[in-house]
Amino acid sequence: MKIRSVRRDNVDTCLPKELERKLKSVFQDRARFNKVDRLVYSHDMGVLPEQVRQLISCIPDAVVQPISDEEVTLLVKLASQYNVPLIPRGAGTSGYGGAVPAKGGIVVDFTRMREILALDEKELTVTVQPGVVWSDLADYLKARGYALRLYPSSSKSATVAGWIAQGGSGYGSYEYGFCGENIVSVDLIQPNGTRKMLTGADLDFVYGLCGITGFIVGATLRIKEFDEEVPLLAAFDRLEDATQAIVMMKDENVPLWSVTVTTPAYITLKQRATQHFVLPEDRYFITMVYPKERKSQVESKVKDIVTACRGEMMRESLAKEEWDDKFYPMRFKKLGPSLVASEVILPIENLASFVAEIERKYKGQFALEGTMIHRDKISILGFMLADERKLDFPLAYANSLTVIEIAEKLGGRVFSIGLYFADKAPDVLGEPLLKRIWEYKQKIDPVGIMNPGKIIPPSLDKNSPAKKLLTAMRVADAGKGLISLAGKFLSRLQGDNFQSPLNEQITHDTFACARCGYCRKVCTVFDADPWESNSPRGKYILLSEYIKKKIKLDEEVAAALFSCTTCKKCDIVCQIQAHNAHNWMSLRPCFHAAGLENTGLAQIRKNVLDTGNFWGIPKEERFKWLDVPVLKKGKIAYWSGCWASIVMDNMAQNLTRILHKIGIEFVHFGENETCCGLYLLLGGYMEDFTRLVKSNLEMIKEAGVETIIFSCPGCYATFSENYPSIAEQLGIDCNIKFCHVTVFLSELVHSGKLQFTTPLNYTVTYHDSCHVGRWFGFYEEPRNVIKAIPGVVLKEMPHNRQDSLCCGLVAAFDSLPTVAHSGQKRVAEAEATGADYLITNCAGCGSQFNATSCAMGTKIRQKDLTDLVAEALGIPVQDPTQKVGNYMAKAVELLKNSKMTKKRNKELTKVC
Repeated sequence: MKIRSVRRDNVDTCLPKELERKLKSVFQDRARFNKVDRLVYSHDMGVLPEQVRQLISCIPDAVVQPISDEEVTLLVKLASQYNVPLIPRGAGTSGYGGAVPAKGGIVVDFTRMREILALDEKELTVTVQPGVVWSDLADYLKARGYALRLYPSSSKSATVAGWIAQGGSGYGSYEYGFCGENIVSVDLIQPNGTRKMLTGADLDFVYGLCGITGFIVGATLRIKEFDEEVPLLAAFDRLEDATQAIVMMKDENVPLWSVTVTTPAYITLKQRATQHFVLPEDRYFITMVYPKERKSQVESKVKDIVTACRGEMMRESLAKEEWDDKFYPMRFKKLGPSLVASEVILPIENLASFVAEIERKYKGQFALEGTMIHRDKISILGFMLADERKLDFPLAYANSLTVIEIAEKLGGRVFSIGLYFADKAPDVLGEPLLKRIWEYKQKIDPVGIMNPGKIIPPSLDKNSPAKKLLTAMRVADAGKGLISLAGKFLSRLQGDNFQSPLNEQITHDTFACARCGYCRKVCTVFDADPWESNSPRGKYILLSEYIKKKIKLDEEVAAALFSCTTCKKCDIVCQIQAHNAHNWMSLRPCFHAAGLENTGLAQIRKNVLDTGNFWGIPKEERFKWLDVPVLKKGKIAYWSGCWASIVMDNMAQNLTRILHKIGIEFVHFGENETCCGLYLLLGGYMEDFTRLVKSNLEMIKEAGVETIIFSCPGCYATFSENYPSIAEQLGIDCNIKFCHVTVFLSELVHSGKLQFTTPLNYTVTYHDSCHVGRWFGFYEEPRNVIKAIPGVVLKEMPHNRQDSLCCGLVAAFDSLPTVAHSGQKRVAEAEATGADYLITNCAGCGSQFNATSCAMGTKIRQKDLTDLVAEALGIPVQDPTQKVGNYMAKAVELLKNSKMTKKRNKELTKVC
C-alpha cells in the first residue's frame, strides 16, 4: 500500500470526508480543518526561499490536539486505516523542517499534553508528558530543590518531546553532553498503534528522529540537585588564544558546567539591535558557568588559564548580564529583517580554523555563537542578516549551505537532520545506525505514515516526498542553482521593489519575527485556547502570507488577526522587542477599510455615537453617584469613564469624595463627558475617533484644564497614546498632563497631603492591570499607596508587576470562554495567597474579578484601590457587586454572538 497522495495547489483539505467526520467526533473542537490554522502549522522557525518551499506539500490537511495517550493511539489507528501522514509537533522551535509537513496529512500538536507526571527524588529523575515546556519544568524542579542537567537556548518555548525528537545540545552540555545522554526512557506510540517504552540502546530508535518511528507521549529525564549558576566572562583579542584557553581547561579538568563562545560579529549585531553597548566589539568572548559549590575548584584555575592565554576576565556584572540574556540569541534579527542560519558541530581544535575561514569569506557578515559539547566538540550557530522579500534571498540562503561545507572539511557535520538535511543522515547517524533505523521503521511503519520525508534519505526511501527539495538544495552552488530554479518553480518572483499593503513598522516586524514562540507561553488568548493562530507568532505568519499576496484579508484571516487582549505580555518576552500590541491595534483600521468589522464593536460604536458611552445609558442617568461640589472651569479635572461611572461607580464616587475631603477642587464635565474613544479604536473607526478627539479636546480647553485624572486605565492609555497624535494631525493643542489615579494618589501620599486616619485590618493582594502596568510601567505607585495604609498587609501573587496575568475581559469581543478562563485563573491565584481582598485599579479588571469570585464562590473578594483609600480616610464606600453582576450579564448578552464579519453597509475608508 502507498501513503495517500494529496494535492497542495489550493487551501482545501484533501482528507477523506469519512476520516474528517471521525476526527471531529473524537477531538471535537480540538481538530481544525480551516485555512488559517492549517496555514500557520505549515511553518517552523526556518524560512526557506519560496522557490524551494514549493517543492514540498507543506500545508497540512488538518491539525489535531490530543489530550491523552488514548487519543493519540486512536489517531494513529485512524491515520493508518486511511494511509494519511502524521506529523508530530511540539512548539515548532526548530529550523530544520522536522515539524513541517512534506506531504500534507495531519499535524499533531502536543501543546495540551503538558503535565509533569512524577518526580523521583531517590533516582533523581522526572517524568513528563510531551508538551511540557523546558522553562516550566525548570521552575517546577527549582521549587523542589532540583534542576535540569542541561536545557536548550529555546527553553522558554521548546517542549521536552520536541528537543528529544530534534536532538541536540544546549546549556550544560559541557558537562552533560547531548540531550539524548540524559534520557532514561521514552514512551512511544508506534505507527501500528502499539505502545513501547524505549530505554538504553533502543533510544536510538527515537532520539533525533523527528517522530518517524512514532509519537513520544512521555519521557523520563535525569536531573540534578539545584545549585546557583555562576557565570564568568573572559575576553580575548584572538580566537586562537580563546581556543587554547578552552583546551587548557579541558586538560586541567576544570569542572565547568557550560561553556559558550561568541565572535566579534555576534557581539556587534546584538548590541546594535538592543542599543546597549557594554562589551568591546573587536574581541572574542567565552562565557563559563559552574555550580556555586564548585567555586573553590573553578575560579582561580579559570583566571590563571585566561591570563596565561593572554585573555582578560570581565566584570562580574557583565558576566551576569550576558548569562541572563542567554535565551535571546536572535535579538538582532530585527536588523535583517530576516536571518539565514546555519548550525554545525565540529572538533574544538578546529574552531579557530573554521571561524577564520568564515570571517575571511564573509567579512564579518556571519555572526557566530558556539556552545561546547563535552570537552572536545562545539556546536556553532551562525547567523547572517538577509531580507526574504528581496530577489537575492536565495543567494543569501545558499551561504548557509556553504558554512556547512566548510565545517565538513574540518571534520564537522550539520547540527541536525530534520527535513532539509536528510541527505546528510549517513554522516550524522553513521551508516550502520541509519540502516538499523530504516529497517526498524519499515517493520513498524511499512506504509510510511509517520512524518514522511524526514531523516531517511531518498537513497533509502524511494517514496520520500523530500526528493525534489533535497535535489534543489544539492544544486544550490552558492545560490546559482536556486536562482535558476526560480523561473521553473515560481510563476513570479518578488523583486527589490517589494511593496506592502501595511505600514512600515508592522511590515518590518512581520518579517523580523524570530518565530521563537516565546509569545505563545505568555499570550492570554493562547493560554485559554492554545492554537497557533491565537499566538502573536501565528499572526505574523498570517501577515507574512498576506503581505506576499498569498492570502486575502477575508473574515477568517481578520478574525485571527483581531484576537488579542492588548495585554502586552508578548512584548515583554519578544526576542526582537517588537511592539506587538500596537501592531495589532494598527490593523483595526485595515479591517474597516476592507469592509470588515466586529459585530460586538459595531454595536458599541452605535452606543458611543448615540449616548456617549459603552452601555448606551442615557446621559442624565449616568452620574447619579456624584454627590460633591465640582467646578465648571479649573486646572484639574476628573474623567470618570464609561465603566467606572456606570458599572463600578463606587470607583468614581470614591475618588471624588477623596478629592473633596482633602480639599482638592476639580472639574467634572457631567453630562458632557463622553467616551474616550477606546472602543472606536478597537473597531478601527478612525474617522469617528478623530471627531470624538476633537470634540473632547475642545471641551477640555474651554474648561481651562491642565491636568486630567483618570480612574480607567483604558481611558488614560487612549488619551496619553492617541490624543496627541490626532491633535497634531488636526492642528490643535493638546498641552495637557494625563494622570492615572494610582499615580495621583501615590504623589499625594508622598507629599503628605493624604493622611490615613482609620486602620484597616485587611490582608490584600494586588493585580497590576495591563494598561497601568505593562503599558506605562506604574508598578510601585499603587503599592506605595497600599503600604501607607495602616493595618493593611500586602501579599504578592506569583505573577506580579510585568509578569501579571491579564484579566482577559477585552477578549469578550470574540471569545467569551477566554474571558472566563482568564478570570478564573487570576482569581484562583489570588485566592491561593490567603488574602481577604484582590485589589484592582481598573473598572474592567474589577468587574471581571468581582463577578468571577462570586461565581467561583471564593473567600477572596474584589476591592478597588480607591475603596481602601476611602475607608482609611473614614469615607463610606458602596459595594458594587450587585450592579457588576447585572452589567456583566448584559455584556454577555450583548457580545455572545460577537464575531468578525462583512459590513452590512460598506462604509469603506481610505485603504490602510
